[in-house]
Amino acid sequence: MSAHHKYLDYACASLSHNPLFFPQGFFGEGWGDVHIPSILEKRITDHHEKYAVRLIDSMDLEVIKSSPLKLQKKPTVTISGRFKSTLRDGDVLLPPESQQAYFELIVPESMLDRSFMSIDGRGKSLVVILPGTGEHGCIHRRRTIAEPLARSGVASLVLEGAFYGKRKPKTQKGSKLRRVSDLPILGIATIEETKSLLTWFKEHYGFDHVVVAGSSMGGLHAAMTAALCPFDVGVASWIAPPSAVPAFTQGLLSRSCNWQSLHEREDLAVIDHLLSNQVDYYTTNAEDEIAAQVKKRLAAFLSITNIENFPTPRRPDAVVFSQATEDQYIGDNAMQWENLRRRWPGAQFRRVKAGHVSGILFETQAFVQTIQDVVQVLQSSRGL
Repeated sequence: MSAHHKYLDYACASLSHNPLFFPQGFFGEGWGDVHIPSILEKRITDHHEKYAVRLIDSMDLEVIKSSPLKLQKKPTVTISGRFKSTLRDGDVLLPPESQQAYFELIVPESMLDRSFMSIDGRGKSLVVILPGTGEHGCIHRRRTIAEPLARSGVASLVLEGAFYGKRKPKTQKGSKLRRVSDLPILGIATIEETKSLLTWFKEHYGFDHVVVAGSSMGGLHAAMTAALCPFDVGVASWIAPPSAVPAFTQGLLSRSCNWQSLHEREDLAVIDHLLSNQVDYYTTNAEDEIAAQVKKRLAAFLSITNIENFPTPRRPDAVVFSQATEDQYIGDNAMQWENLRRRWPGAQFRRVKAGHVSGILFETQAFVQTIQDVVQVLQSSRGL
């Protein structure tokens, strides 16, 4: 009975990673800046740096949609927003198209004053919903997650990720990142922008409880954000890997990686030297096949994305990881999950009978309920 979940994953992978449509695949331009892992490692390990929050200088907000009272018993309002990315050195690390961040805020109409621009978040909860792998725009998350939450009284902010949607570089083909270094840069940009948004909405609108949620890559970034926040943050991580490593070296995404471009580089010895400190087990041997050598290098480069590298969040009891039983995208990661159970005491680890694609597309009600469960944990502990 579970086979159809796996088949759907394989079918979607064959379409989205078809070389006829995307001949370059992921990382068609090679490694990019090989110093990125060491740069980002310092940012998430330095005590003062990892908990720092870069404040948003200014934010543009505009009401773009108000649901008519006649159509809904609990009307909602959608507000679009934008601000300059708060990623440190973002003007250097991010392509020009990604340096402006965009989001949609979906709130119950009852939270707004008559001008629709003043939000009363006192005693209320805000959920920031992060994008999944290759997700362009906000439509899916807004309709299936944010609007149901808003109708239940919970405000939601749908963030558009760097390198996608309005923020996609002109030379990037679809969702396929051009360089390996783009992936961790995308991640740290999402984390820093989310921390800044949470701080802004807490300080300007008084939200008492904040949660970060996401599916696939967004679920991993949600957990990372909570780990690096200096205040209480809940997490609803839906069908996410504990690292980008197994997803790109073992799972279905590995089929669309341009392994040839990652091998054709004259300074591979320099790359090996720079990556040697990233993971203890990293070595490449002449006896290894070319594909195995490249995958080892990629695993070392992306080891910075391991959730085990991040500190325990302030509220591990307000964290829920939901894993799909038939997921074909994220690779083998049982040991990482087991390590995380020990490091994040109190966090819940749930199982969803679904594949990666079916869990994201067809289990949205369960995802919404998971977010509401996390909100309830934060609300019930108020004042403790």
